[in-house]
Parts: sequence; structure tokens; C-alpha cells
Amino acid sequence: MLFTHAIVAALATGVMGHAVVQTPEPRTTGPKQEELCGTAVTNNLDSDLAGPIENALKVADADFKCNIFLCRGYQFEDNAEYVRNVTAGEVIPFHVDLVAGHRPGHANISVIDLANNTIIGEPLLTWADWPTENPDPLADTDFNITIPDTLAEACDVGGKCAIQWFWYAETNKQTYESCIDFAVVA
Repeated sequence: MLFTHAIVAALATGVMGHAVVQTPEPRTTGPKQEELCGTAVTNNLDSDLAGPIENALKVADADFKCNIFLCRGYQFEDNAEYVRNVTAGEVIPFHVDLVAGHRPGHANISVIDLANNTIIGEPLLTWADWPTENPDPLADTDFNITIPDTLAEACDVGGKCAIQWFWYAETNKQTYESCIDFAVVA
């Protein structure tokens, strides 16, 4: 009976999600994203915050004209009020909600240049095998990053850089991203 209830609960929630950053609060959907990505893609991403980007691509229509592989297509304009001011050397705790872990996969946390969708410097953290079955299971989902001391010029105002959590599940060929907008202040 308990097993049946678990199955019914799983089906009722859709079990679509896989993983998403919950802390710090990442970018979300908004009107600018809907304008650039289209209603179908925006609704798909909004209905499954932890789902793979590829699921949203399946419903892309003629309105689709965004870079969905840059912060899931979530636009800075929709999230400008949530820019996090940080200082060099500041430690930021992260929590990833891992709904379903597909192995093998690899992940990283990087600072990205939003204008070019490129990594600035080296990744802040990398996992060659994510999620792993390591002695500390929380190491995959609860960790800290440190703001490098080399970002003061490149990331001096919101909209130039984001901290991006990226996971690619190789077997399923699925991409997961969360972005946190930030600015380095003195």
C-alpha cells in the first residue's frame, strides 16, 4: 500500500524535474524571456524548474529566438533587481535540489561572461562524475564557492557576469543550468 501511494504521488507531481540550484536564488522566467524564447518554451521551463533544457527545445515554435543554453534562456532584464553584490574572497553557500540523478554526468560552477557566454578564468568547482556516490553525499548538493579576486573589472556591475551551475547528464544527453547574477563591489 505504501509503495502504491509513493507511485501515485510521483505520478501526480509529474516527476519531470531533475536538478536546480535553490540557494542562492537563481534566475527565473519573465516577460523578456517570453518575448525572446516564445510562450511554449517559457511555459515548459516554468512548469519544470529542475528539468533539462532539451525538453523545452522540443516545444520551441516560431517565436523561439533566444540562446536557451545561456542561463536556460532566462534573461537578465527579468532578474535585474536580484543582482547579488559580492566582494572578492566572499564565500557563497550553494544548495542544489537533486530530484533525479542521471549517471554518468559532469558538472561545474563557473563565472560566465554574459555577453559572450564564455567562462571567465577557470571553473570555481568541477565534478568529473556528478552526482557521485562519495562518502559525503551532501558534497554534490551542498557546497561553497569563493569569489575570485580577479573579477573586479570584468564583473563590476550586474548584467556582465553570472555564476553558473552546469550539469550535463551524458547517458540522457540532458543539460541543466542555473545562473546567479552578481556584481563585485569594493
